[in-house]
Order: sequence, then C-alpha cells, then structure tokens
Amino acid sequence: SGSSSWIPPVEVWSREVGKGLPYGWEEATDSSGKIYYINHVNKTTTYEEPVLDWSEEPPQPRHVTLTRDPEVGFGFVAGSERPVIVRFVTEGGPSDGKLLPGDHILEVNSEDVSSAPRDHVIQLVRSSKTTVQLLVSQPILINSLRKSAILSSAKKAKLKSNPSRVRFAEGVVVNGSPLFPGCVLSGGDWSTGAVLPNVLKVFLENGQTKSFKYDSNTTVGDVLQSLQAKLCFKETHHFALVLEQVKTLRRNKLTLLNPNHTLARVASRPGTHNLRCLFRVAFVPSDPCDLAQKDLAAFEYFYLQCCNDVVQERYAPELKYDVALRLAALHIHQHSLANNIQPAKITVKSVERDFGLEKFVPVSLLETMKRKELRKVLTHLLKLNYTMTGTSHKCLTALQAKLYYLTIISQLPSYGAKCFPTNNMDANVESVILVSPKLGISQITGLGGSMPVPVADIDQMTSVQVEKEDHLLSTVILVLSTLPPKEVRVTVEERDAEELVLVLQGYYKLITGKDLIVHQDPDDWPVDNAPLYHSQHAVKPALWNYGTPNDDERETLRIVNLTFPPPSPAHYTKLNVSTFI
Repeated sequence: SGSSSWIPPVEVWSREVGKGLPYGWEEATDSSGKIYYINHVNKTTTYEEPVLDWSEEPPQPRHVTLTRDPEVGFGFVAGSERPVIVRFVTEGGPSDGKLLPGDHILEVNSEDVSSAPRDHVIQLVRSSKTTVQLLVSQPILINSLRKSAILSSAKKAKLKSNPSRVRFAEGVVVNGSPLFPGCVLSGGDWSTGAVLPNVLKVFLENGQTKSFKYDSNTTVGDVLQSLQAKLCFKETHHFALVLEQVKTLRRNKLTLLNPNHTLARVASRPGTHNLRCLFRVAFVPSDPCDLAQKDLAAFEYFYLQCCNDVVQERYAPELKYDVALRLAALHIHQHSLANNIQPAKITVKSVERDFGLEKFVPVSLLETMKRKELRKVLTHLLKLNYTMTGTSHKCLTALQAKLYYLTIISQLPSYGAKCFPTNNMDANVESVILVSPKLGISQITGLGGSMPVPVADIDQMTSVQVEKEDHLLSTVILVLSTLPPKEVRVTVEERDAEELVLVLQGYYKLITGKDLIVHQDPDDWPVDNAPLYHSQHAVKPALWNYGTPNDDERETLRIVNLTFPPPSPAHYTKLNVSTFI
C-alpha cells in the first residue's frame, strides 16, 4: 500500500500475538518501574490497564444495500484479504452510516467471499452497476477497542476504583470524522519535535465543521461561547456540546458535555477515537414559534438539526412512517423555495433529480418502500401544503413550512427528553427518570409501554444535591419548593448522575432564567503522568514487536523511540523493532 506502521494489520492480531492486550496496545515501564500502556491506534498513553474481554459475544453480521453514486461510487475503500476489510468510509457517501471501518466483507451479492482474494471481491463490487448487497460484520478485536457504555458490574467496579487517565497526544480519523485531529509535528519535520497545539473538531448541523486549538486550561464552555458568538446566537441557553458514537449504527445516543470540564479531560475518556463532537440545541424550546420570535438565527439552526435528526432516524422508532413522510413533504417544500423554485414547479421528480430524496426521507423508508409508491405519497402530501396557509396566500412560505415542521416534531414524546435508568435494589421492575420540557420530571416503571408518572415540575426545584453511594452509584436529591418542602431521591450510575444534573440545570435555566443550585463533592479528576506517546519508551517484548523472544529475553525491556514515524518503505532499513508495510 506504500505506507508503513509500527503495528501489524488487525487481521493477524490475536490473544497470543498481543499478549492479551487489545489491538495496537503494548506494555511499557516508566523510569520508576511502574507499568503503563501505549495505544498505537490513537497515540495515547495511560497507566490504566486496557480491559479486553475475549469471551464477548461476537458482533452479528449485517446486510447492507448500497446505491452507486456517480461521483464517489459506493463510497468505501477495501483492503487486506481473506477476509477483505473496509478500510475507509467516505463521509456523506452511499456507505456513510451503513459500513464501519474494520468491517469484514463476508458476502457480495449473496456470494461467499470470506475466503476470497481481494481482487475477486473488488471485481464483484465494481461489476455492480447500480446497487450492491453486502454481508458485513465487525470483528471481535475491533469492538474490543472501545469500552462499551454497558459494562458488567465487575468492569464498572474496576473502572471506578481505578479511574482511566489517558494522556492525550493524537487523534485518529474514523469515517473521516475525528473528535480530536490531534497533535502533529510541525511542518512534517520530525527532527524538530515542535508540537502544535491540540485541536478539537466540532461538527455543526449546517454541515460545517469548526476546529479549535486548545491547551490544558481550555474548557468546553470556551468552545461553546466561541461558536455562539460566530453564529450570532442570542438565545444561548439552548445550546451545548455533545458526544456521539460514530462506530455504531445507533444515532440517537448523545452525551452532554459539562461546560466546566477541560477539553483535555474530554480527550482522556476511553474510546475517544470512536467519538465525535456535535454543537446542538440540547435544551429545546417548548414552543418553537417562541424561539423564532426571540432569535431567528437559533431557530434556523434548530430547524436544520431537526431535519437531520429525522433523516438520520434519531427519533426512531417512535416516528411513524406517515408522520416521517409528512415531514419530508414540508422539508421538500421549504428547501425548494430556498433554492428559488416556484411553488407550482415543485415536483417529486424534479426534487429527486436535483437534490435526491435521501436528503428528506429517512433511510429505512427509502429501503423498504417501493420507489413508485414513495413518489405517489410524497406528491399527495406536497399538494396538502397548498391547503395549510389559513391566509390569502396560495401556499406555505418557507418560514411557515419550518414552523409546521417543528410543531409536528415538538409533539413527539421524546422531544427534548432524556432518560436515565434508576438503580433501586428493592424493586423488581426496571424504571427510568424522564426529564423533558413538556412533562417536567417523570418516572416510567416497567418500560413496557408504561405512561410517565409526573414527579415534579422543573421550576419547582430549589436545589439539587449529589451524594456518592459507592464507586458505581450516586444519589441525586431534588429539593422541591412545595409546602411542606419535599425531597425526591433518585439513585443512578455515577456518569448518569453527572448528565442528569446537566439536563436539570439546562432546562431550569431555560424556564426560570436562573442558575440551579447544585451541592456535590469537589471534582477529583486525576491528572495522568504517563510518559508522552511521542517519546522514548521501555517496552516489554511481544510476538508482534520484537518477534519470538527466547527464555533469557522474555523479561528484558526493549527501547523504542516514537518521536519519529516509522521509516517509509522506500527508505526501509533493518531496525531492532518491527515495522509493518
């Protein structure tokens, strides 16, 4: 491939090769004899031992149908063989959201290619003129790189008692979308060792990305303020930075970031290379019309966000297909007017030709509905736009279409809502605490279609107190301004407690205009002192880095200097450390 790397291809990694560590990790010892770990995948170091569960259930194969794009083809690059592996997915292409980097290609158009040579697999894909059907699966080793959000009790106890502390050095691109593009060495001159500032890449709902240089003191709030100023937003209390998993097909799992946390702290989270940072309306208005009157720029941004959420199916499965198509028709109408298309000339055929229906219709509907039936339904719904004005106008204006769109969205049960599983050891049924701008604070018990039971209005709170129960759980106490005063106690996992407080603070500020008082223990986030990745390391030999050691060498440490990149194939010379080409 004309490139070189310190680590071998993923397909040759095994428990024996990696000495029980996840792919791309190796063990090293610092100057005081303390063991730390080097992660060559995203170029970080940590004293926290990476957890690898070799007994995990293997990921299930997925059937994927891709439609060829005239510009980028099927939108992915494959490499290796037996099996062929997806190396890169083009952002915004036909494979984006369907294929993941590291996917093993098992079948092409129902033909088993798990043991086929690469050239044959590529030829099968290229010979598919319009669509190709693939059976793919993530390998176990790739999945083990990320620490799951759903951990066993033993794993949680280990992580809580020995918190992860990763020194951030450099990010890695996943789907072309890294959370932290990371440190690079100045001007490509590896001999200088001059390190540029760390960079956070933030994805906006309007399709733009913004990059922010940061140091050890830069906070999430600093980035928020900068973005809000650049976009000229006045109603700033609606906005937050959130993290999204990119190596998952679920797009509705978003995690709020604490504005007071430093970006260095965010970068130290396990699995950072699988995340990307989004700038979103996290605290939604109870009435979108009210937001339009107060801050039209913020309203426009919120509309784009909701359109993206519908197409990317963040509202699935509660968004029924008829409502999704009604929203698609409104979106088509608004988008056509924005592109100077006269209302009388808006047709499904022209929109499909000029913009593509995938911009407006959720992907599951595009895959399941017959295209002829889809066009017929959309044509009918577009005609309804002429009957909704309620004025002398013959059709909806662009602003009216946006208002109708957001009004429909605001009626969905999950509109602006966040759920947090509770941990009640005395109860035999599951329950969650629901926080939303319309229902306030509610509890859902049983989860089998149960209706939310009101607990309190958000503006009834006078303060919140957080008490740690143990390494895993925290109790959030809501103090209410009732007569007599009342307390509501909710026990949740520690990370959920942090986000629950953020959600309560956000909506309390939005509703009352005041800051919610929060009482909790001082933040004891540790600082990692592991040696920098781009430095010299004393590493323990393994099968992949120094070959098979003899008995005398098994405990002998070897010195490797990661200040420099691996030599290019053209200048490759024999080194005392393995280099893979």
